[in-house]
Amino acid sequence: MRIPQKRFGFAGRRQRSRFKYGKIFLLSAALAAAGLGGYWLLVNGLARIPASGAAVRKTVLALWEAGDYQEIIRITEGELSREPMDAYNLIFNGFAHFYTGANQTTTEERLEHIDAAIKSLRRARLHSRTPLAGELDYVLGKAYYQKGEFYADLSAEYMESSLARNFVGQDSYEYLGFAYKSLGEYTRSIEFLHKAGVENPSGPLFLALAQTYYQTGDTGASQDALMRAINLSQDSSVSQRARALLGDIYLRNKDYAKSEEQFLRILEENPQSADAYFNLGEIYSSMGDSVKARANWRRARRIDPNHAGALKRL
Repeated sequence: MRIPQKRFGFAGRRQRSRFKYGKIFLLSAALAAAGLGGYWLLVNGLARIPASGAAVRKTVLALWEAGDYQEIIRITEGELSREPMDAYNLIFNGFAHFYTGANQTTTEERLEHIDAAIKSLRRARLHSRTPLAGELDYVLGKAYYQKGEFYADLSAEYMESSLARNFVGQDSYEYLGFAYKSLGEYTRSIEFLHKAGVENPSGPLFLALAQTYYQTGDTGASQDALMRAINLSQDSSVSQRARALLGDIYLRNKDYAKSEEQFLRILEENPQSADAYFNLGEIYSSMGDSVKARANWRRARRIDPNHAGALKRL
């Protein structure tokens, strides 16, 4: 028997550099229209899972198909109070908590469900013959990534384990690429982000790849990835971050005309970008035009009175 596929989403983390790139949301291009983004969990082999009773099993499956995760949590927790190590109920409790948590709007509520998912799935993993072992590790990898950068090592560990157990989710390579990026393991990050880009190219993914190349000093590869990010992205915030990094690379290479073009394009999308005005000031200063430089630094300061770079320059 097969459970219908369900969506999972999550937000990635911020990459700090010279610019305020903001948070990168890990979204598959084909699912970007789903709001938070969606990732499919494919659950197979249910016949191998021991259940506490046929009636409970049938009810939980019907609720899963209906998308009633709160009711799944209620029923499985009742069953687990009587039989704490029942694999079937632990697995569905964990999956339901994860899906519920991934769609919460507040950090507190999201982490409450994510922690509950991790607890149930790790207990299910203690079985000597863990049912759906690859799927379990896949969701654990995603759940730990939700908890933040200090859990990136566990996210990578469980996602790698899911691959070793012959389960590859639609976004497995993306998670691994982002997790290794957070860990500073840029070679591994590039490897998996490339794999993800072949299967599910998207603007945020290529922006992450460009940032990773930038960290390694490979600005040529970073430029190529940034152009892909700009061309693929339908999200203005992603294209602005890509143009900001591209403009920085051009500025460092003293290609002032190309750098200026990128920051002017940012201002077309976002006239209130203090960073874009500040960096235009940096360009004009490097070109020896102090009047235009100061004018742009003043604009940056008018938009953001506490802009550190503009305050220092002025």
